[in-house]
Amino acid sequence: MSRTATTALSLLAFLALSACQQLPTQSGQGGEAVRAGAAATAASAAGAAAAPAQAAPSAQAALRPSVEFRLAQPEQAPNLSQLRMANATLWVAPQPVLTRSDLSTVVSVRSKDGKPYVRFAFNESGAQKLAAVTQRFPGKNLVLTVGGNLVATPRIGGPVANGVLFVPMASEQQALNVAAVIGGAGAPAIR
Repeated sequence: MSRTATTALSLLAFLALSACQQLPTQSGQGGEAVRAGAAATAASAAGAAAAPAQAAPSAQAALRPSVEFRLAQPEQAPNLSQLRMANATLWVAPQPVLTRSDLSTVVSVRSKDGKPYVRFAFNESGAQKLAAVTQRFPGKNLVLTVGGNLVATPRIGGPVANGVLFVPMASEQQALNVAAVIGGAGAPAIR
């Protein structure tokens, strides 16, 4: 099967996830965007089973979906967009605080107790941004979108200084799909 077909199948599998929904867009840009909170759930990686995501070759870079982490909070505030979910409403900042360009690797992992996560490892610049956001906004949320589709809304448990963010997933299959769609087909790490 060709890389394009494999990538397309991975993308279709991802989009079929029942939890996906479009992130609302907002035309206005506000200086208060950073008021929204950030989130990161720390998980123990020790003993976790990992399946690396694969990167699309640079010739296929245009086919890779966007990856964005936006600050969010449960309280309404100026310049934030409302995101209604089945069991909660979050108010989301218009600008992402972390993007695909901040990532170095993405892998699907399981904790020692078997819970599925996607492990996002950030490059040097991304790690600095992650540390600043998680230190400044503990207890708030990050809204993770891939290709404009909502994937997860983890909470910040505290500062993340090691450049690695574990995002919980609803199932192992979702974790595998998210890592595959972000990484694409072909190489062991994203760029």
